[in-house]
Formats: sequence, structure tokens, C-alpha cells
Amino acid sequence: MFLKSCFPAVLCLLTMSAASAQTTAPLYRVFLVDGSALASFGEWARVEDRLIFSMPMAPGAGPGELHLVSLPVQRVDLARTERYADAVRTEHYATTRGEADFAQLSSAVAHTLNQVASLSDPRERLAAAEHARRALADWPAQHHNYRGKEVREIIGVLDEVISGLRASAGLGAFDLAFSTNTEAPPHEPLAPAPTHEDIVQQLMSAASIVDSPAEKVSLLQSVVALIDRAVDYLPSAVAAAIRARAIGEITDEQRTDDAYATLRSTALAEAARHADRADVRSLEGMRQQVHAHDAKLGARRPDTMAGVLATLDAHLDAAHRLRLAQDQWQLSEGRMRAYRRAALPYIRGLIDRKDSLEDIRMLAGPAPQRLRPLARDLERHRRLLAILDPPPMLAAVHAGFRSAYTLAESAVQLRRDAVEIADVDLARQASAAASGALMLLERARAELRAALQPPLAPKASALP
Repeated sequence: MFLKSCFPAVLCLLTMSAASAQTTAPLYRVFLVDGSALASFGEWARVEDRLIFSMPMAPGAGPGELHLVSLPVQRVDLARTERYADAVRTEHYATTRGEADFAQLSSAVAHTLNQVASLSDPRERLAAAEHARRALADWPAQHHNYRGKEVREIIGVLDEVISGLRASAGLGAFDLAFSTNTEAPPHEPLAPAPTHEDIVQQLMSAASIVDSPAEKVSLLQSVVALIDRAVDYLPSAVAAAIRARAIGEITDEQRTDDAYATLRSTALAEAARHADRADVRSLEGMRQQVHAHDAKLGARRPDTMAGVLATLDAHLDAAHRLRLAQDQWQLSEGRMRAYRRAALPYIRGLIDRKDSLEDIRMLAGPAPQRLRPLARDLERHRRLLAILDPPPMLAAVHAGFRSAYTLAESAVQLRRDAVEIADVDLARQASAAASGALMLLERARAELRAALQPPLAPKASALP
């Protein structure tokens, strides 16, 4: 008798699932920490420390009328924004698949309960009823709590049925721990669709918190364009005030860009001059001046300042290196000039014999009788040059002169051998040695001249 009275109530509740009214899924919302909200067309996305979403540019805007916005996550109330997203997803589910899914559940549970009455074994009837209850209890959490209140009412009636079935099966009272909590989690109430004025105000709010100047100007320009396009949708006084504010902020941003561009160009040009003079103190002072100027401008362009300061650091590093090189040069200048005076006779000795070496290089001489004395003079000068002790900064230069002498001696000897047996291959080897001697001589002379000049900043700078 108990089953006959309870089952119809459960089945009645299951069949009272008339199609719910279809509503258009609302826009998402991004809630800011100050409590205000910005409309988002579609779901937002978090990328590291940024929240990215698309703001509609008009009521009912489609994909072609959106403005991409990127906000710092710390400016967003993520918990509330996520709750609202859950509410939007729930609403969307309810207006699309919810009714069909609930109808399928109702049919399955009703079919199971209809079978219960036909089972003769009390324990089998109980197992079937509990299976139906579990399906009902699990359903809301898996389906955005759609029809959650109705499901809870059905479960309440079904619990009475299960209690009766347990008594019929001789199993004692119904275990309340078996009851699954189907209470709906709290949701943010859905906001109405934004009006033209709402959208304008939200765009202005977004412009006030984005940290990219270019993005801010773009948002403000969108506000001006929207006001000019929607003249009949906003009160004239409101439209005029917001438009004037937006244009004023655009102008201010442009003035700020110009001020920072001037700061950057002036600072970097001056820093380059100080670096060329190894003026470390002036470069250190410039950092303080740049920071002070940035503070006066409101520290509104951190990216520009980061670039300026990085370049100043590079100039300062170059100045440190140049100053160190100049100090080293001053310390060694006396010894380097003493070396030059001592080595000059032997350097000239090789220079004075360039014509003979050119003749060997060109396979054009010199006269055979000149080769022996030429070799003797080159050997003597080489030995005297080798006795000199160059300062460390001229060690490579000294080695260059010695190598030039060695190649010159080799060229003369090979030329002598070639003349004695009329061997053109030996003459060509002598030519190659003479060419190397002349090249090393000119290179060593150039390096000596450069070493005797104070170090200068490189002309082709790699600095930005």
C-alpha cells in the first residue's frame, strides 16, 4: 500500500518538467577589485599575470564590434569574476541543453521506479530505488545545478520510498549519510545587458586601469568614436562631459609620450658623449637626473625608462672599461716611448730595405751581389732587436717586428738559392716570404702608432 501511494508522487514530480523559457545567454563580467564590472564578450582568459577579454563596443555587439583588453590580474576580483562566469555557464546550459538532459534523466529514473513495483524481491526493489536516488543526487553537480530545487524535492519523496522499502526488507531505518547534499552553490546574480552609457562608462573604467599607454589611448579613442556614433543614445550633457574627458586624457598621453621621447633622446645622446670621454662621474649623475625627471612626469612610462636605464648602464660599463684602459696607458706611456726610441733604428733598418724586398716579391731582383750584404744586415738588426725588452702592452708589436725580420731573412736566402740554380719555384717561395715580411712590417708599425695614442671609445658602438 505504501509503494502504491508514494510512487505516483515521485513520477508526477518527474513529469512536471515543462520546457523552461528560452533566454539569451548574458555577457560575462570581469569584476574589478573596486567592485565595478566590465562586460566581456565570451569568456576571459588568464595568461600568466594578465587577464585578457573582449569588451563589446555597443549593446548586442557581435564579434566584429569588440575591443581586446588586457588587465593586470591584481586589478581583478578573480573569485567574483569566476562565480559570475559559473552563473553565465549555468544560464547558457539551461537555455540550450538543460531541458533535454533533464528530460532524459526523468525518463530514466521513471523507468527504473516503474520496474521497482514489478519486482517481487524486497531487496531488489530497494537496490533499484537506491540506484535511481544516486542518479538523481549526482545529477545537479554535473549539470550546473539545473532544476536543482526540483531534484531535491524528488529526492525528498524518494527518501520516503526508500525508507519504506528498507522496512519491507527488514533492514532498519534509512541511513541519512546516504543522502547526498544537492544544495546549489551560491551564484552571482546576472546583470542586465549594458546600455550605450554603460558601455561608454566601462570603456572609460578600463582605460583608467590598463597599464599600456597605447592600449589606454586606443580605448579612449574608441570611447570618442562610440559617443560620436551613438548621439541619440546618451544624454547630451553626459556625452559631452565624457567626450571632453576622453579627449583630454588622449592629449595628456600624447604630451607624456612626447616628454618621454625627449627625455630618452636627450639622455642617450648626452650619455654617449660622456662615455666617449670616459666621464664616469657625469654618467653616474645622469642616472639620478633621469630618475628625477621621470618622477616629475609621474613615472608613467616604465617600459621607456627601463630601456633608457639599461642603455645608461651599458654606457657606464663602457666608460669604466675605457677609463681603466686610459689609466693603464698612462702608467705604461713612458716605457712604451722608451721602447720606440730603442727599437726605431732597427725598424728603420727594415724600412730602408723595403725596395729590395719589393724586388724579391715581384721576382725582379735585386742584383745578386746585393743579396749577401742584405742578408748580413738583416741578421744583425734582428739580433739587436731581439735583445730589447718591450713593455707588456707592446709585446705583440715587438713580436710582429721580429717576425717581419725572420721572414725577410728567409726571403733573401731563398732568393740567393733560386739565383744559384735558376729555380723559379724557389724564387716564388722567396716572393711569398718577402710579401709576408712587408705585410707584418706595416701591421706592426700601425699597431705601434696606435699604442702610443691614448685609448678612445670605439667609433662603431654596439650600444642602442
